[in-house]
Amino acid sequence: MMYWIHPDHPDAHRIFYSHLRQLTTRYNKKKAPLAFVCIGSPLVLGDCLGPIIGTILSQNQCRHVYGTLAQPIHALNLSTACMQLNATDEPPFVIAIDAALGTTAQTGYITIKKGPLFPGKGVGKKLPPIGDIQITGVFDDLTTPSATHLLASFGRCISAGLLQLDTAFQCAK
Repeated sequence: MMYWIHPDHPDAHRIFYSHLRQLTTRYNKKKAPLAFVCIGSPLVLGDCLGPIIGTILSQNQCRHVYGTLAQPIHALNLSTACMQLNATDEPPFVIAIDAALGTTAQTGYITIKKGPLFPGKGVGKKLPPIGDIQITGVFDDLTTPSATHLLASFGRCISAGLLQLDTAFQCAK
């Protein structure tokens, strides 16, 4: 099951949070701690979606955030990050966030889906899959100036939903 949310919808962050909460509740049966893996490079306009989200989460005291603008998770260090996650005392429930390339019809949407994210797949890279739930912001081109508007819209919606999920999850413990 995949959910598609347009971030410019007036209730986008509530819809996003609702679907994310539903998937997290359904598939995190062991109530493992949440970990947010925010993938991308701050050097490429659209690809910095993950690091921007990671930075926002970190600035709002979310715990277990991997990948920020200052310390990004990208193709060169993704394997190391995966090993660090697997080496924790209590394996976390991983929510992976990244930019994705899509068709013109898909561009501008946020997707949420159960299962691992395959970073770099859209550009032909073979990197390790990561995540129990994946979140993507879909671009048709990561480098054009039009990516700026999408980046801002995606950033607001995704970070608001993730912050709400983290707060709800911490309160439930």
